[in-house]
Amino acid sequence: MKMTRILTPLALAVSTAVVSVAASAGPSGYAPAPAAPPKIYGAGTAVFRVGASFVDPDDDGNLDFRGYREFFPDDDFLVDDDFRFGFDVDDEWTWNFTAGFMPIDHFMVEVGYIGESDHDVKLKGVPVFNDDLQVIDRRNVSVGDLERWSGFVNFNWFPVCPESWVQPYVGVGINYSEYDDQNVRVGIDDFLVDFAGGVEPANGRIFYEDDWGWNAQVGIDIMFGRNSSWLVNGAIMYMDAEVEGDLHYNIGAPFVNAVRSSFDFDPWVYNIGIGYKF
Repeated sequence: MKMTRILTPLALAVSTAVVSVAASAGPSGYAPAPAAPPKIYGAGTAVFRVGASFVDPDDDGNLDFRGYREFFPDDDFLVDDDFRFGFDVDDEWTWNFTAGFMPIDHFMVEVGYIGESDHDVKLKGVPVFNDDLQVIDRRNVSVGDLERWSGFVNFNWFPVCPESWVQPYVGVGINYSEYDDQNVRVGIDDFLVDFAGGVEPANGRIFYEDDWGWNAQVGIDIMFGRNSSWLVNGAIMYMDAEVEGDLHYNIGAPFVNAVRSSFDFDPWVYNIGIGYKF
């Protein structure tokens, strides 16, 4: 058997294999790089989250109490320091809901709602007077409940690559807080009758104003796996929010007295929950 009869088919087979490899490697002759993993958090992604919120108000300051000269018409015995009340606002748990959409990679527009929470409010350092109208003591007095809810819009930045299944973020935005009007507690009603010209029943009631403010947050979304649409979320948000209200009470029908006061609510809100992305 001639050697050419063996080598010719072998050469044709090797040539065919080389051409096939070269064609698959592309014009440069090198094998193509492996395909990048698909984006997990990229343009067009929508995320919905629900969970619990711990609302921790800032009560490190004094109540801005205005109108005390009308509150105590005969005030020759009073000085401004008599009305530098501190305040204490209880922490409270509630729930939250957020929805976000990424118009481009790394950026999300998020709207959210922090459910109604009920905070007990106390005044610290309320003066106690003797018969000569001298301040002889100070005490803490429960004013009543502060019921609030907040909605917000945030613009969040996700710095890591869209292919990552762990997505930390930072954001800033605006919030709107609504407060429900409330009747004051019996102790404050008694105080209004004894020292502020009120008549029984004083029927003290605080009319709160709603408030707009700014907010900022840091958070993280962690997927339950690269191919999962479910995720767990944690976030810490600071909200700029002021509480301002008018205290109305009866001084003899049909007349009422009104005194305005305010304080910075400014809560830290700690959120944890689960979510789903589309």
